[in-house]
Amino acid sequence: MSSFLINILLFILVIGVLTFVHELGHFVLAKLVGAKVFEFALGFGPKLFSKTYKGTEYSIRILPLGGYVKILGDGDPGEEKDKSNVKGNLARKPKYQQALVMLAGVTMNIILAVVFYYIVLANSNWKLALGSEFESFKPIGGTISKEKVADVEYVELVEDGNAKKAGLPAKGVIKSIGGEEISYSDDVGKKLSLYKDKSTIINVCFEDKCKDYNINVSEEGKIGISLAHNYLFVLSYENNKILAGPAHLVNTLRLIGSKLSEIVNKAQDTGDYTELSNTVSGPIGIYFVIDYFKNFGLIPFLSIIADLSLSLAVVNLLPIPALDGGRVVILLVEAIVRKDLDEKIESAIINISFFLLMLLIIFIMIKDIVNIDSIRNMFL
Repeated sequence: MSSFLINILLFILVIGVLTFVHELGHFVLAKLVGAKVFEFALGFGPKLFSKTYKGTEYSIRILPLGGYVKILGDGDPGEEKDKSNVKGNLARKPKYQQALVMLAGVTMNIILAVVFYYIVLANSNWKLALGSEFESFKPIGGTISKEKVADVEYVELVEDGNAKKAGLPAKGVIKSIGGEEISYSDDVGKKLSLYKDKSTIINVCFEDKCKDYNINVSEEGKIGISLAHNYLFVLSYENNKILAGPAHLVNTLRLIGSKLSEIVNKAQDTGDYTELSNTVSGPIGIYFVIDYFKNFGLIPFLSIIADLSLSLAVVNLLPIPALDGGRVVILLVEAIVRKDLDEKIESAIINISFFLLMLLIIFIMIKDIVNIDSIRNMFL
């Protein structure tokens, strides 16, 4: 029970930080361009705390999942209906200033991600481990290297396999094959493929005793052992520390895009969209991510917050009218045609897209609840 409460508090903290940073961006830019800000709120629903300072109400509300900044000329907060021409009306500001205000939240989330990436990288000797599937990845501002972390060890012999028939110990370290030294676990398969349907000498060490074994290699180039990976692919920014933060943000986007593209192609080929569906998650997925990474200490936890902040920025850039990206698209269209959309039409477009967005979020939450065991198992 205590773990659950801690997770909930951490969840609220993370969402609160991401929301505060995002809305702070809108707030600061609105102030800078001279727009009137009615309210800066964290959360939704009834107020828990409220204070007015220099014409702006600052409030904390009971539901801690989000927040908003109410700006004159941005939407229809009520007080502004008869003030369309006042100096502080955002809608009367130049289009580029309105766009800057809309993009300020995304910008702040990106800045937060970059700052946290700097902290994470600086505390990891400017290196991060990657999966073997990213061996061919070409990072911006960094390098990919293959680093050995252990000896080439096999952990199991296949029953009735040639290795067991040759008398190899139940587990051991492979030092050489055919007289050539073996440094990486994937070298074993490559070397054995040269001796298909033949025999070769393999030097194996167990408990500080090494011995040569004459082993027959199958037609498939196998001898009947289970190997453990003894290396990692490492993304290093050691030679580019100054730009490591933004470089890693770009590389993270590229890595996610590469993996997502692979999943989409696989889904199209197989017709099974389960894995693709699992890449989209809502608050429940975030809860389990927080629950998992809180056990690894502050630095990995900051890395996850940075990833979530980056994800929030990307989502908000989508050309959906209810989101910042969609609002910028509307401004762009208005700038091109040199005419503002009818306020009622624009309001309807935004409200309908917001309603559909809420339906999508509800659908995602239902999906997460239905698949909650699968989501939980991902972090076991």
